[in-house]
Amino acid sequence: MGVTMIRLLIVFLVLIFCNVCKPKTAESSDAVVTFLKGKAFVMETGKELSPYANVTEKQSVQTESETVLDLTSKLGSFRLLGGSTATIAILNAESASFQVSEGNVLIKAGNLAKGQSLLVHTPTVVAAVRGTQFWGRVNGKDESGTFAVREGAVEITRKSDNVKVLIEAGQALDLKPDHKDLKIRTAAKEELAAMEQIDQMK
Repeated sequence: MGVTMIRLLIVFLVLIFCNVCKPKTAESSDAVVTFLKGKAFVMETGKELSPYANVTEKQSVQTESETVLDLTSKLGSFRLLGGSTATIAILNAESASFQVSEGNVLIKAGNLAKGQSLLVHTPTVVAAVRGTQFWGRVNGKDESGTFAVREGAVEITRKSDNVKVLIEAGQALDLKPDHKDLKIRTAAKEELAAMEQIDQMK
């Protein structure tokens, strides 16, 4: 009886030791619907989203025309406007990555600590957020688009050749497949006005 108890205790201690010593993995965390006007769906299930619903990593969301949808995570908020499609590629305590294949998005990043990142992928570029507020438009058919920055800065990396450009507050960048140079311009008044709705985001 005493030998059996000792063996059980040893097994128990080994299990605890293995659990404590195993490498830590980044905990996944869902995005929460914090604002919804109109209709939006999870593409994998066809389920219609509602306020305070969760959207998990790897799920794709599609909005109907005239819809406004806010998804909020620990690293920031992500607004999809009508006729948009996006996938939550990565979402954990250290990294948030959204793949936007079509439509308009607004980003309001949280205060990112060292080692944390928030990325927006389009078919042609990756936008790396640096504590900022910005807007992006993606046309999936011809792979064109626009990024405009309201606050902070966004680093754009073109996927085809890894060319990088930094867009700062009040600036914009138009993306077209036939444009070899990434030319920054002053953001249009209409673009800056459209980004004012970021103030409504949580």
